[in-house]
Amino acid sequence: MPGRPLLSRAAKSLHRRMFLKAIALGASAPVAMRLARVATAANTPAPKRLFLFFTPHGVAPEHYAPRIVGSDLTNFALDQTNVSILGPLQPYQPYVNVYQGFQYPGAAATHTGIVNCLSGTTLTDTTTARTSMEHVIAKALGISPLILGACSHQPYGLDSNGMLFWDGTPVDPQKSPVAAADALFGGSTTPPPANDDVQLRQDLLAFTASEIQTLQNSLTGLTREQSKLQTHLMAVQAMQGGSTTPTPSSCSTKPTLPTVEMVRSASAGNVPDPSGGNDYFYQEANFPLLLQAQLELVAQAIICNAAPIIGLMPMFATCDFDFGFAGAPGSHHSTLSHSGYQAAPGAQYNSPITVDNLLASARAPFATAQKWFATQLVNKVVSVLATTDDPGAPGTKVLDNTLILWMSEIGDGNDHNRVSEILYPQVPDSLPLVTIGKCAGAIKSGQVVQYPIAANATASTVNRPASDLYLTIAKAMGAGSVSFPAQTGPLTEVLS
Repeated sequence: MPGRPLLSRAAKSLHRRMFLKAIALGASAPVAMRLARVATAANTPAPKRLFLFFTPHGVAPEHYAPRIVGSDLTNFALDQTNVSILGPLQPYQPYVNVYQGFQYPGAAATHTGIVNCLSGTTLTDTTTARTSMEHVIAKALGISPLILGACSHQPYGLDSNGMLFWDGTPVDPQKSPVAAADALFGGSTTPPPANDDVQLRQDLLAFTASEIQTLQNSLTGLTREQSKLQTHLMAVQAMQGGSTTPTPSSCSTKPTLPTVEMVRSASAGNVPDPSGGNDYFYQEANFPLLLQAQLELVAQAIICNAAPIIGLMPMFATCDFDFGFAGAPGSHHSTLSHSGYQAAPGAQYNSPITVDNLLASARAPFATAQKWFATQLVNKVVSVLATTDDPGAPGTKVLDNTLILWMSEIGDGNDHNRVSEILYPQVPDSLPLVTIGKCAGAIKSGQVVQYPIAANATASTVNRPASDLYLTIAKAMGAGSVSFPAQTGPLTEVLS
């Protein structure tokens, strides 16, 4: 005997009523059956996705730091700091958190710290087993993470400069977006599994506005909270009444990946070459297209929930690709990131602390190169997720249920710091750590999250470990039982 017999009888009655009503409105039997089933289905939690995006060689703080209005950490601009590396994210500022005052404990203040920055360990070797945060979270959730890379290590093999991701041992990223796409979505003739929610939404779009209203009137047997179909119907009404056509979900069919297909065509017949001279997936000239294809794949994998946890590493630490294609001629590592900062006229050791104490023109080319990464992330992933209805959570956008962590292995590109510190002359510099998205409401976004910083000699005594951010992300993703080395606790102002 059900615990609530009246509700049970009402649900059965509604199931039959919805089926007959849909048939009367001209729906086919399969469509009517889907309507009837979903009408009495319990609402399920929105799917949560995590995307970790790495960019090498840090940033120039005088082109990166958000502009905060007064002392209100929720009132800030991302596009008012000289070149504004974070500028492409300004339209999505309510989704963005910028974290200041964190450190990567241990290891020397160089790019070699890439081997431990995501694990929270203080190890400096490249052999001791460790696990980076995306794998820790994935294991707790019973998920296999998708690890991608665009020229993420040297052609001859995985050395310390490419060891960002770990699962006991270093993880070699998949550098072919073509191979990754085929593994996720099948070959050119293999469709992905049908998504019932997406199929139902498409079925409902064929109904007229009056037919939608008729179906809504049939839902009076159950409350709105008890009916998943009600959410579908409201979303379809919004689509039918809107002045623009919403971005359709591609989850009921194989996603369209034009940039991936460009790589497929260009790399046809590629033969792996240990020297790297003839291997398509390691050549400098192919890097921009490879990264764009990987990001395009990431967006569709997230939308379809085909890979709920993804890591992407563009370029290895110390990579010296020429960024002339991005409007910043010069090798990315040795020329651009190592360009020295210069004091602005009048800036002194006792000036008020501000990024304006550095001369903006001195490192504008480096900032331009790093802004290129931000632009690709926004164009290929953030903007797509922000405008796509979530097939797994009707009534929301995919970015509402996703969390993107954007990070680097060091702070200031020239200073190579792994703490958040005060540079001379009186310039605040924090590790570049940014999250984008709300993780199904688990993350409070739209804020600058600040912790103390100090001079380099004492910064590590006041900074919070990056492990605390990783712990916060784990809890938001539903992996609340995990822990990380050096952690002191989650960021309570970030968790909802």
